[in-house]
Amino acid sequence: MRRYDRDADPVEFGRVVALTDGVFAIALTLLVLDLALPTQAADASLAGALADTAPRFFAFAISVAVVGTFFLSHHELLSMLQKVDTGLLSLTIPYLGLIVLIPFAQSVLSERPGEPLAFALYGLVLGCASMIAAYMLWHAHRRGLLREPLVGRNAWFEVARSGLPIVSFLASAGLAFLIGEWAVLFWVAIWPLDAILARLQRRETQPAATS
Repeated sequence: MRRYDRDADPVEFGRVVALTDGVFAIALTLLVLDLALPTQAADASLAGALADTAPRFFAFAISVAVVGTFFLSHHELLSMLQKVDTGLLSLTIPYLGLIVLIPFAQSVLSERPGEPLAFALYGLVLGCASMIAAYMLWHAHRRGLLREPLVGRNAWFEVARSGLPIVSFLASAGLAFLIGEWAVLFWVAIWPLDAILARLQRRETQPAATS
């Protein structure tokens, strides 16, 4: 596989960063297109119209947080890389394809908030994106593309943090037909749990980094 070094091939490495940043920017922009006041009678109140759009605003808020989280996670991966190879580039394409699919999943969720299938679809899209993201990290580690290889406790924490969204999103997709809109709790739980894992990771790996 051909490789591009961050220092030796800054242009090629920068193209990867530019592509991913652009796709995330587009995905964030597309999210707002789902927001619109419903068609209403002339005498209908604005407050009532805004209340009718509550499911759309809810789906929008969740999706902004989700896309932002994926962006930060991918930004962290890029910061860990010293090189990229054709394998990692090949994984990037389906990953970004799922990222730009999030606005569609949001649209379905806001249009059909009472249907479990809408929550299952949303969870499935995000679960698949999380799986590819985790595989990208594993590929980078296995191929020696990282600035520092993942070893010891740091490796275990990276595995836990990568697996958390996979389990949460896919579990929500599977259980959506039983719990309906409560599937959202699986999504929301990811942020505090990941924050706890990140704090433990910093605490556990700090002595090894400073010794």
